[in-house]
Amino acid sequence: MSNLRENRAAAGEIGATWRVSLLILTSRLLGFARLVLFIHLFAGYRWVSDAFIFAFRIPNLFRNLLGEGALSASFIPVFMRTRLKSGDESAAGLGSAVLSALGLVGGALAALGAGLALALESLAGDDAKTALALRLIALLFPFMPLVCLAAILGGMLQSLRRFALPAAASIIINLGFLAGFAQVYWGQCGGNLENLDPGRATGSIALFVLGAGLVEALVQWLALARAGIRLAPSLSFAHPGLRETATAFFPAALGLGLVQVNAFFDSLIAGWLSLSDPGAVTYLEIGVRFMQLPLGVFGAAIAAVYFPALTASAALGEKELFFERLIRAARMSMFLILPSSALLVAMADPVIRLAYQRPDLAFDHAAVYRASLALILYSGGLIFYSFRQILVRAFYALGDYSFPVKTSAAMVILNLALNLILIHCPDPHRLWNPSYFLGWNLAPGSFPGGNRLGEAGLALSTLLTAAVDCAVLGLGLRKRLFPGLSAKFRSGELARLLHTALRLAATSLALGIMTWLYRNSIPYDPGFILLLERVAVPGLLALGTFYLIGIILPLPEMEEFIPWLRKRNGRH
Repeated sequence: MSNLRENRAAAGEIGATWRVSLLILTSRLLGFARLVLFIHLFAGYRWVSDAFIFAFRIPNLFRNLLGEGALSASFIPVFMRTRLKSGDESAAGLGSAVLSALGLVGGALAALGAGLALALESLAGDDAKTALALRLIALLFPFMPLVCLAAILGGMLQSLRRFALPAAASIIINLGFLAGFAQVYWGQCGGNLENLDPGRATGSIALFVLGAGLVEALVQWLALARAGIRLAPSLSFAHPGLRETATAFFPAALGLGLVQVNAFFDSLIAGWLSLSDPGAVTYLEIGVRFMQLPLGVFGAAIAAVYFPALTASAALGEKELFFERLIRAARMSMFLILPSSALLVAMADPVIRLAYQRPDLAFDHAAVYRASLALILYSGGLIFYSFRQILVRAFYALGDYSFPVKTSAAMVILNLALNLILIHCPDPHRLWNPSYFLGWNLAPGSFPGGNRLGEAGLALSTLLTAAVDCAVLGLGLRKRLFPGLSAKFRSGELARLLHTALRLAATSLALGIMTWLYRNSIPYDPGFILLLERVAVPGLLALGTFYLIGIILPLPEMEEFIPWLRKRNGRH
């Protein structure tokens, strides 16, 4: 009976992962649409797109630290235990206390950050790019507390095993961006981008984003009320769960904060590169956006669904169940991420051309090469980025926040050192000729920054740092878990993991080679329909190839992790 319950629980986790993935995919597609429109809207003002992207990352740094990362990781286990032991009313009291404290802290930080940005703007003088970035930072800082509140509300819904709405909430933010673009294009420019005022346009878009953040928090608050968790503002912070959350928050925040420092350093260095090599920030952002599609759709979904399950196993002291769920999450990550990584590497050039290269080549061939190279290097590290999300949450579920902090501190140093080294390393391919990707020669003057890796070096540094980070976290978790597991059980689960890794590595390599051959068999043409054909046809052939290889090898994971195949074959 226990095996039957566990099999049903596993099937439920897999099904929830697919549902969350579908919603995240919708959000990511809207995110791509927003970036494409943003690039085209400010095609003649590349420095404006750099300024807005940089400004939007500042509140995101605090949002990731306070809302979607450390506070959620420290709050969800406490919220789950409180609800199980004391009921919905006590859990609602904890939620109200945490949200009120977060609102006060987040509001104070937003006011301080906006005031500091405005003060610095007055010192910017004639530097229009810096002045615009600081003005946008000030305008977007209130976005931070709004989405922090939304993230905690989403964490409570996930604790109730309601994964759909938190996954769909980010769709609202992308719709806010798109509404802002529409207002700028038709309301301000009258359908003619020659009338575009960059400062007014970016300010209007920022206001729409703020409105979307408010709506995102509101809809999740209403969903919790319908689920029986009624939240209200509270100035009473005596709830014991709040103290427990705060105690766990600080080490988790330090660990995640160090990770965000890495991303912030990347942004600063890319911004410095863009001074002599315009577009570095934008090309890096394009690579990140495409890479985050499979990472967000699959990696984030797996981490979100399995975190409550790992937390429950740890709370009940079921070490074997904890380890089994951890291995299942890692295997599912391999099944979804490794083929996605191979596909992105093989298709980097045509997908970027389809998204950004207009027939008049305003986004020229050199820009395609630089964005493609960043995407290829980011994509090579996808499995490490996904594994890290799972491994860190495993530590948090066990109540161990110190080890990820120590690891993150070491990774900041490693990443910064690699950044400063690799941006100056020569790009051997560029020195030779980028025709391998592009199909024609490019003059040396096509690359204002010369033949160095530049922003691509930042992507390579991220890949290498993530690989080392996963290795260190894996060894640390091994020391925590192995002493409490029987040798037979442990070796059996690790054997399953190794077999999955070998089969999927071979399958993904074959998939990448075949996809590259497919897309190279279709000649390049700048027309939109032909660019679409160069992406759609190889993409569909790649899916068919993966399915056929999975049958020939075979890949047991295909039936295990795809619910409709399991049902078709009569297995539950």
